[in-house]
Amino acid sequence: MSRTIQKIAPLLFTLLLCAWADSVNAQSQYLRRKNDPYKWMFGLGWNVIDDDGLAFSNLLDYKTSWNYLYYPTTLSIDKYLRRGWSVDGALSYNRYTASKLINDSTGVKGVFIAADVSLKYSFLPRMAYYAQWLDMYLAVGAGMTYRQTMSSPITPMISLTLGANLWFSKSFGLRLQTAGKLGLVSDIWASNTDYVQHTIGLVYRVKPVYKSNFSTKRQYKWTSKKRNYRRRNNG
Repeated sequence: MSRTIQKIAPLLFTLLLCAWADSVNAQSQYLRRKNDPYKWMFGLGWNVIDDDGLAFSNLLDYKTSWNYLYYPTTLSIDKYLRRGWSVDGALSYNRYTASKLINDSTGVKGVFIAADVSLKYSFLPRMAYYAQWLDMYLAVGAGMTYRQTMSSPITPMISLTLGANLWFSKSFGLRLQTAGKLGLVSDIWASNTDYVQHTIGLVYRVKPVYKSNFSTKRQYKWTSKKRNYRRRNNG
């Protein structure tokens, strides 16, 4: 799997540079307005771990290489910053089964837990006027992975992520995401700690509430008093 990470890393790094340049030079009307797409985003979904140790082989072979569970196994929270940038945190759980291929071997089983924090760039501000339902994004991050099957079960990781949120309402959407994770070990490019994680799930975004500068209260207090007229008695 390390060859897979090695080949996709330059591509994703280039895309992240383009995203950064795009956000710095953003001059569109959408970005100039104070109109953030969300304030917080919460996610619940399922993850698939591909840790078979094969580069560009069995990528879609879910019977042999994909480890997954039938109940939700991923929680995420996202805080929007500005101009398409946000910080995303995720916690994932999975289990390796003996029938799956793990680092080119079978008969391996155990618990998998991953915690990640990523800096994410969304293209939604750029695409808002064309396809508000499509929110594509790139992310780079770091985290820790625990695998019961490894001789050193805890591994620090860096991650490169490509994903999209498909919004079917103003608040709810479907998330599709793939992350390549690279183990930060001594022999980083030839290590068996690298893997790919796919995620699918539901996301809910909380819209920001802006305070209006316009006040409905009276801005001036008139000091004039009503005059009282007394009726004269002519009788």
